Amino acid sequence: TMIVMSETIALAPGATLACAGLVATVAALMTVATSGRAAHRGYRQWVAAQALLAVGLAIPLVAGGLAAAVGQALLLAWPSLVLLGLRRFQGRQPLPGTGLGDAAVLVVALLVAAAGPALEAAAVTSALAMTLVHGHLAFVVGTSAAARESVELRVLAASAALAALLHLAIGLRLPVPAPAALAVAVPALLAVVTGFITLQMTHERTVGELRDSRRRLRHLANFDMLTQVPNRRHFGELARRVLQRQPARGGAVLMFDIDHFKRINDEQGHAAGDRALRLVSQCVQETLRADDVAGRHGGDEFVILLPGTELRDAMQVATRIVRAAQERATRLEMPTLSLSFGMVQLRGEETLDDAIRRADQALYEAKRQGRGRAVSADGDESHPVFVESRRLGLV
Repeated sequence: TMIVMSETIALAPGATLACAGLVATVAALMTVATSGRAAHRGYRQWVAAQALLAVGLAIPLVAGGLAAAVGQALLLAWPSLVLLGLRRFQGRQPLPGTGLGDAAVLVVALLVAAAGPALEAAAVTSALAMTLVHGHLAFVVGTSAAARESVELRVLAASAALAALLHLAIGLRLPVPAPAALAVAVPALLAVVTGFITLQMTHERTVGELRDSRRRLRHLANFDMLTQVPNRRHFGELARRVLQRQPARGGAVLMFDIDHFKRINDEQGHAAGDRALRLVSQCVQETLRADDVAGRHGGDEFVILLPGTELRDAMQVATRIVRAAQERATRLEMPTLSLSFGMVQLRGEETLDDAIRRADQALYEAKRQGRGRAVSADGDESHPVFVESRRLGLV
């Protein structure tokens, strides 16, 4: 006894061949779309689902009996393969249920379809089995959290639900136009819709990954990976941008480093030096305002721009950074850290690089005076005048 697929093929072999060819074309396009690059998780299952559906539609054209039953089984397996691909693709946002549950639904559908010949109701049981697998696909996808954020998944769920309703109408022998043709056309059209949806989803995933990759590359190019503050080049870009927005504000430039940093590396190891750099950078970032800019100038040297700030206030900022660093070092049972600062006031037409060089001279003076202090400088680079020197924290 032939199941409904054989009846359908007998009625519309040309339409069945066209549908099989259409689904095979979609499978070929999906394969070509990812040739030469790694496919996303789940994509292979989607391509396999389309290819098997094309085979399932074509088998009854050349053979009947058991071969037609195999074709019916492939049609029933299609939604389960699509779900398997979705579960792999949505690994970070799992779909409801499990793959084992999907397999159980498929087994039940196969048993229902297989019982048709014995009950002399092959068309009815076949349609009900198709209703079960398509309804399961619609339910799992439609109730997932991912569907609330993805138009593509909502379209897929709606298409699968429509297919389930049409098969249910065929199974219940409701007045549906051309039920035999629908039995072939509905899976084929759903496969085409799914093909375009999966291509769109993978395209969006690829574009998103490229965008994230560019963002990470920009971060690598602009930030020091150890301390997570802007590197020397990016600090200059950010500081000049701040100064261009409000050139009349001026500001203070601070240069500082960790005292005896080489001794920390030599006596305690480079890991201890890295911990000290990270600790200091964290204290700097927690102390500064939103408009302030800090960066790693090189080695253990840091530079800070405090826009719209006078030197007396810059001294208070240096004091807070040192206090925070020493308190945190104590909590972490690290040796007490000592910092030396050099600071200058930005002048009207002075460039940022010139101000940094003057601040570096003030830092050198703080080292000469015994470290663990902040020194402010006036005058020009060739004739610096060291205005104030203040001890900072524990030395």
